[in-house]
Amino acid sequence: RSSGASKKHKQTGNIPIRKKPSPAQKTDTNGSLDAWFRKEYAPPARQKLVTPRKKRQAIYVWTGLFLALALAGYAVSYAMSRLEVAVQLKTETYDFNQKISVAVHPAHEDVLTGEQLDVKESGTETFPASGTANVRSKAKGIISIYNAFATAPQPLVANTRFEAPDGKIYRIREAITVPAAGMEKGILAPRSIDATIYADQPGPDYNHAITDFTIPGFKGSPRYKGFYARSKTPLEGGNIGSAKIVTQEDAEKALELVESKARSRLMESLKKRAPEGFTLLDDAIEITADERTVSHVAGDAADEFFVTITLRARALVFKQADFVEFLTAEAGFDSSLVKLRNLEEITLVVERRNMETGTLILQSKGAGVFVWKLDAEKLASELANADKPDVFPTIFQQYPAIERAEVRF
Repeated sequence: RSSGASKKHKQTGNIPIRKKPSPAQKTDTNGSLDAWFRKEYAPPARQKLVTPRKKRQAIYVWTGLFLALALAGYAVSYAMSRLEVAVQLKTETYDFNQKISVAVHPAHEDVLTGEQLDVKESGTETFPASGTANVRSKAKGIISIYNAFATAPQPLVANTRFEAPDGKIYRIREAITVPAAGMEKGILAPRSIDATIYADQPGPDYNHAITDFTIPGFKGSPRYKGFYARSKTPLEGGNIGSAKIVTQEDAEKALELVESKARSRLMESLKKRAPEGFTLLDDAIEITADERTVSHVAGDAADEFFVTITLRARALVFKQADFVEFLTAEAGFDSSLVKLRNLEEITLVVERRNMETGTLILQSKGAGVFVWKLDAEKLASELANADKPDVFPTIFQQYPAIERAEVRF
């Protein structure tokens, strides 16, 4: 038994026992094998091989890129390059102190041809009366007196009476003549004249709205129906007692204001009428008043009065080009070769004007600067087409207008 047990124990120690591996051990074994196989059988690392054909293609690409950049740089450099030429032109100064004649109808070649302008402007404004006084004033207004009787004028003496429909009498203070009636297609056409009439008596009873009038002096004759009058303005200003009156200062200020506004409009209209390229001198303008009317004289009773002014302006103008041509010839130059650079510095003084004959005498004074003319485009073209800069001086010598030239690239 003892020996049998020993054999059995010995046998057990010689025979190896295989144990089932744990999941972790199994995993480690597989990973080691995979790593070994990858290392043992992994293909060698790839290497980039450059063939002669690919090498040539790379050279072509880089060469093309270099040439493109070089051409682009040259193009930019060429576009940005320029040639500057600074030219000083010949100049000459001439002192003017000459008389110049302007005429609408010139009789000589050395007389400038002018044109006459004629403009009118009117203005009417109403103003309040500022004075107060105790008055016995008569109403007054403007009427139109008609001749519908014959083709002959009719004189009316001072204080001729005019009767309103209510029987009130008004009179004219100055003698007038009513113009003759006209004939139109065999029919008598009335003609009229305006006049101011005054009430026969002071007081407000003679203030009257617009109405018709007869001439009592013609009663009993055919003229009574052939001559009549109609109001152009209401008859106003009749008063007895304290009332508003027009003062001398009122009238003067109103006239000054209306005339100033009419003069401004007149000058503006005159400048607009002047043709383009013509010179209009302030002293070559003549302004006259065709009408200066104040509805009431100083001392008349009225709450307000009106002023009417009509101004007329006549002026002689001349072409600026003709004036420059005259100065150029006077200085002894050819206008095709030179030009006057400082025309605005030549002063013109009007010594005499006559609007009736259309003549103007001027005195010119000042230092005129004449500059030679240069065909810049032609010069630039010749310089650009020159073979080399060495010929530039020769080109400059062909232009008499050039005093000095400086070239910079």
